[in-house]
Amino acid sequence: MRDEAEFWDELLAQIEAGQVIPVVGPELLTASVDGREVPLYQLLAERLLAKYGMAGRIVVGDGTSADDAAVPLRPNHELNDAVCALVQNGRRRVQDLYRPIHDLYKQWSETSAAAATQPLRALASVAGFRVFVSVTPDDLLARAIDAERHGGVAKTEHIVFAPKLASGTLGDLPETPSSGYTAVAYLFGRMSPSPFVFAIHDEDTLEFLHNLQLNASDGMKRLFAQLRQQSLLLIGCNFADWLSRFFIRLSNTQRLADARSKREFVIEPPGDGSLTLFYERFSPDTWVYAGTAREFVAELARRWQERHPRSTARADDASVPISTQARADTFFVSYSRTDLAAARRLFASLQEIGADVAWFDKSELKPGDDWERKIRNAINGCYLFLPLVSANTETREEGFFREEWTLAAERARRIQGRKFIVPVVVDRDYDGNAGRYQLVPDSFQGVHFGHAPDGGMTDDLLQELTQMLRDRRDQRAA
Repeated sequence: MRDEAEFWDELLAQIEAGQVIPVVGPELLTASVDGREVPLYQLLAERLLAKYGMAGRIVVGDGTSADDAAVPLRPNHELNDAVCALVQNGRRRVQDLYRPIHDLYKQWSETSAAAATQPLRALASVAGFRVFVSVTPDDLLARAIDAERHGGVAKTEHIVFAPKLASGTLGDLPETPSSGYTAVAYLFGRMSPSPFVFAIHDEDTLEFLHNLQLNASDGMKRLFAQLRQQSLLLIGCNFADWLSRFFIRLSNTQRLADARSKREFVIEPPGDGSLTLFYERFSPDTWVYAGTAREFVAELARRWQERHPRSTARADDASVPISTQARADTFFVSYSRTDLAAARRLFASLQEIGADVAWFDKSELKPGDDWERKIRNAINGCYLFLPLVSANTETREEGFFREEWTLAAERARRIQGRKFIVPVVVDRDYDGNAGRYQLVPDSFQGVHFGHAPDGGMTDDLLQELTQMLRDRRDQRAA
């Protein structure tokens, strides 16, 4: 429909303008089995059948196989085919299969999710995306965004649509999202033990679409306003032909043949060409990239990195905010790895009061990384520095956190008229005697230490940080 150069120029320009929402499907999701990569939902389908004494086989070519007793699993329809076979053979009712699917996914993800999210992390590295849409019920996309943008901390919001949820929805986009805000919207539900709250077969998908058309705008007005106003980038969705056409029409307020102010970018591997022919004839504002989802995402990340080497959100730069506004309001939490549990609890409390927390996950630093530059950039850009002090830090004479403390002390000497460093003691037995902590920079000794036993802030510390955050916002609003 368009040559490749024109496709990339148009797509990247729209991403830079914040006008594109990626819609991510199962093609980017794979699992490693006996040294080979298989689609994640093929694996779940095979394990679901095995749980109830049945076997599956992948349909190749004309679908013939010597193992006629095995359930034929069509590529991109494996879970639907497994569920239908179990129901038709009387092994289980549909409503009894949601929990086993959830449990099988949970068991797999506990050990294998990190390796499976690499293509998704490449997509998340494109800092021009803030809202993502998932057409699968797993949480791998949100995990990848958190790993790439937020240092592994669960900051990405989950916006879930399901016909059986109260009022049909769970959440919506905020009216004024923060600078580092990210969200994943699940249009076909999110994995749960409860029945009918995520799609496991074709009839579920049809029901979700029906309810999306009837009810979504009532409870998810801001999300659907964006879906209908911004361009969509459909990556590896593998919809059936009719579903692709219906989904694109659902996300538009006008007929596809009419001239529109938005467009769709569809990533579609070469096939029989019927869907591409439909776009060419009836939807000229839909542009198709002929290639696999993985190839496309790798190329997109490469091109974005070339154009925006400083704004690409990488996990080892997770605490370096991606905008000037974010740098102005960020809290930097510095901790020893031995205090990680307390740091995570403190982080959650800071989120509750609306703080934009810089999270520098040292586990993501790789040999050869210029870690000092990355840490220095984050500390020089943050508004408030919170070093976690403990008996553990007293036993460690070396560590990344000590470099952070030194850099923060250097910056503090250049700041006049406000607090920059607020040491936080996470030991439960802290009695207010800061002198017991000798291995801290001299500049720390001249300030009041806050107390957060095991990461849980005392009322005094909570009030102090809340007031500092309010004061900062008042200054920016003035």
